[in-house]
Amino acid sequence: MELYVITRDGIPVASRMHAAVLVCVKTAAIMSAVITLGPLAEEDYMRLIKGALEPKDRLVLQAGCHHDWPCYGKPATVFHDRGKIFTSERARQVLVDRLGIITEQAPPYCPSAKGTVEALFRWMTQRFERRLPNTSHGIHDAHAAAEAGGMTLEELERYFIRAIVDDYQQNWDGLRRQKRNLLWEEAVRQTGVPQYLGAPDDLKLLLMKAQNRKVRNHTYHVHDRSRLSFQGHWYVCPGLLNRLAGREFDIYYDRRDISVIYLVVDGSYVGEAYCPAFMGQRVSEWEAKARRRADAAQAKAAAAEGACVRAQIQQEIATTIKQRRKAIRAAEKARQFDRQRAEMHPPHVLEALASLAPPPRESLRLPKAIPDPQRASSGQPLVIRYREKEVDR
Repeated sequence: MELYVITRDGIPVASRMHAAVLVCVKTAAIMSAVITLGPLAEEDYMRLIKGALEPKDRLVLQAGCHHDWPCYGKPATVFHDRGKIFTSERARQVLVDRLGIITEQAPPYCPSAKGTVEALFRWMTQRFERRLPNTSHGIHDAHAAAEAGGMTLEELERYFIRAIVDDYQQNWDGLRRQKRNLLWEEAVRQTGVPQYLGAPDDLKLLLMKAQNRKVRNHTYHVHDRSRLSFQGHWYVCPGLLNRLAGREFDIYYDRRDISVIYLVVDGSYVGEAYCPAFMGQRVSEWEAKARRRADAAQAKAAAAEGACVRAQIQQEIATTIKQRRKAIRAAEKARQFDRQRAEMHPPHVLEALASLAPPPRESLRLPKAIPDPQRASSGQPLVIRYREKEVDR
């Protein structure tokens, strides 16, 4: 569905929503449903199975539903299409090997599920989607309407669960001639539904597994034996991370809520770690990415604004330095001029300075010769004969 999802701060996250639903073929009751803001992945399929195995009392209470959602249990067979997330190796290992659930690819136009699936799609497009805020099928600006009716992922999931429990489950099924919730209760009384008898903590292994790759957004390590770095956030777990320092462990997390991560050692769940930055709120992986992008954009804009201020400050500093140097040169020049002035000191000071001055040194150079006109010579000048001329003679 084309919906505009935002964070609590108003940051846009996504404009398209994908949903996966696990429906009982016999009663048309919804056993589990998940919402994602990106293409469906294997982790969404695993969360779908996890939601079908767990009781849903907590979800009903959080969403504020008026009815119960008793549709949970271990399905005997799961029909799916040819999507790669349903036929992957992990899906086979989890469903078939670990849980003992048979997976089967439904043929096209399967008569046992065609009417149920069509009714579900009709309910999603004609009942649920049209009841969301600012949803219209007339001629209008769809993008503007979606932005005006932007919802957070938490609100969207709450509306989705309420619509399933209080609307879809309570509707009259014309094919089976009964309400869907009553059909489920009657089927439970007649044949019963097998329940998952394993440890509840083992279901957390169905969540997404983090790979400790050498990539900035995927690597994780224990820092200072008290904090865990994961996807750019710090996680704390007092008493547990100290024992995990230097050991190999796996991290499982729910993409809808990364405020808490689950630590697994050798395939066994050992504890949880919490993010102090997300304490008291539920933040999905998509919202965290949108926040990082928004923070990076704001940091870039702030740096651009700060660059102008820094350039102005540097220019003012350079101007101030030039003015200070010019003033120092002017003061030094004035001081040199003051030293050449005779009237700089009073007369008694000049006399004292003259008395302290060393005597002048005597010059060893002869005085300049000055001719004496009274002792002028009366002799005749002699003719100079060159040697070359004498040789010629």
